[in-house]
Amino acid sequence: MLLRDQSGTQAMVGYTVDLRAGDGRARVFLDITEKHSNRNGMLHGGLMAVLMDAACGFTASMSFDDSVHPLQVPVVTVSLTLNHVGGARLGQRVIATGQATGGGRKITHVTGQLRDEDGALVATASGVFRRISG
Repeated sequence: MLLRDQSGTQAMVGYTVDLRAGDGRARVFLDITEKHSNRNGMLHGGLMAVLMDAACGFTASMSFDDSVHPLQVPVVTVSLTLNHVGGARLGQRVIATGQATGGGRKITHVTGQLRDEDGALVATASGVFRRISG
């Protein structure tokens, strides 16, 4: 399932959420345009955080109950740590992927990677997400 415009932030930034893999990992795609760039023509670090938060958050939702749609399992970000290790330029596509690493009934831990279209690592993340009643 591909999700577009599910929130104001998603519509404004223009990323797509891909839940089709069936492996419990959400993927978030963004084609970088000028509106996504910093003053050096690279993907802005704040937008890297948005993409990683989305990928890790959807992954967290799926980790609680994979039998229901992730939009029916709302979560909030408790913490998100981002490590910038590379860059992505205008015209490139970046893909953020989350992976649940543990947790319990209300809290889950997720790691993430942001890679460019050639597979080069751009950023890593680790986050804690809390399930909320919806």
